[in-house]
Amino acid sequence: MWPACTVSVAGQPFSHRPPAARVGKRGSCLQAVAQQSTTQTTAVGAVQPLASKVLSGREVEERALWLQIGLHESWGESQRRVSQQWQGLELLQAYDRCGEVTSEYAKTFFLGTQLMTPEQAKAIWAIYVWCRRTDELVDGPNASRITPAALDRWENRLDALFEGRPYDALDAALTDTISRFPVHIQPFRDMIGGMRMDLVKSRYETYDELYDYCYRVAGAVALMSVPVMGVDKSYKAENVYRAALALGTANQLTNILRDVGEDASQRNRIYIPLEELAAFKIREEEVLNGTLFAASTGRIDDRWRAFMQFQIARARQIFAEAEAGVNLLDAEARWPVWTALVLYRQILDAIEANDYNNFTQRAYVPKWRKLVSLPAALLRARM
Repeated sequence: MWPACTVSVAGQPFSHRPPAARVGKRGSCLQAVAQQSTTQTTAVGAVQPLASKVLSGREVEERALWLQIGLHESWGESQRRVSQQWQGLELLQAYDRCGEVTSEYAKTFFLGTQLMTPEQAKAIWAIYVWCRRTDELVDGPNASRITPAALDRWENRLDALFEGRPYDALDAALTDTISRFPVHIQPFRDMIGGMRMDLVKSRYETYDELYDYCYRVAGAVALMSVPVMGVDKSYKAENVYRAALALGTANQLTNILRDVGEDASQRNRIYIPLEELAAFKIREEEVLNGTLFAASTGRIDDRWRAFMQFQIARARQIFAEAEAGVNLLDAEARWPVWTALVLYRQILDAIEANDYNNFTQRAYVPKWRKLVSLPAALLRARM
């Protein structure tokens, strides 16, 4: 299980973990999942919900975790093919297009895929493109016209591609991927749930609420990716998946900290918890208006500096938890994952280098630093 992670906020201890009960044994956790939702699962991990109740964020994460582990551990040769119309050259071209999209929109992420086997890289590209298309529904050029019904249609399309009926070539790449790797549908459903949150929710009162969102839009991606990376058979799958969830959470928190100004000014969204802002005596309006950075003096408000120092410390502690699981992955996957972790964590360094000004400056990792990080990541992967 994850170790405790507590940081002091304005004199009060704040843990990055939500307070929901933790289940120590696999059997009891599976039993809890069974009580939460009755489902039937197809050979490739598609779930048809029969009855369910409203779950907390942590319960949503646990349900997906154990459904994914269950599919991973039961995977067999009989489950390795889903018939579809895209084959041969058309399918190769679909994967190539996924790679192009990944390279264009996620340069650091794409660099990590260049260190994978070709089969792994193609699969990760297909997963990334589906996630990006999903995110674009609520953050893209047509976001103002997106309704809950549109997300329902997108989820129906997800069901179809898991059943071997992809709508287009990019969907076909994912259909082929889920026929080759034990990827469960539930994390994909949960990600769509995260988009539903973006339609109706622009503020997060507590870290617990934000944790739910981080799982849905990033932790879910970790659950999608681990089956492609592979788990070293010497280790428990649960430990690897939990470390992957930590990495997803840390990455998303890093995104949120990097994009505070952009989210506030362009989307009227504040992801950082209002409860924590209040603990540092920062008002919502100050974040929205960007007045915590004084353009006339080029200085950031001391309250914001202290607030960001706390946020960055929490993100780094969660990155540290993720580190514990990277070398439990299949040996071929360790270098690219270490590379992605190291590079993403450097965004936090860049925020610090900008004196915590994430209102008018965007923190990024220059290409030269990415390149010099590769040998260090390789060394960590071989330790």
